[in-house]
Amino acid sequence: MKTRICAVAVIEKDGKILLGRKSKDRGPYPNTWLLPGGGIEEGESLEEAIKREIKEETGLGVKSLKKIGINEDDEPNKYGEMTHYIFHGFKAEPLGEYVKTDEFPTIEWVEIKNLGSLSHARPSINLFKELGYL
Repeated sequence: MKTRICAVAVIEKDGKILLGRKSKDRGPYPNTWLLPGGGIEEGESLEEAIKREIKEETGLGVKSLKKIGINEDDEPNKYGEMTHYIFHGFKAEPLGEYVKTDEFPTIEWVEIKNLGSLSHARPSINLFKELGYL
């Protein structure tokens, strides 16, 4: 089984969290709401990776990165190969407004109190529980 190390961010603004919804045919975690983030490239630090991924996925810059937890999960990757994912979670403050990109068909600021009504990827659920959001 392959292992992939990733960084994800809880970007909070005015009591809302920025989430993107994956297409139903795009894995891993198809058809679920996800935190912005992704895989760490060779030679990148966690902080460099999360800033790059957030910019690529949302067009948003971030500040005040704070590490908040680690989660892991097994899930098929976009090629259907079972992969062990290790997620390093961060909290971040946004710089400016987000810009919709091709990564997510839908991207929204979701009120924390409404997080429980959405279909999330398992690692996001674990992180939201650790933060007391669910």
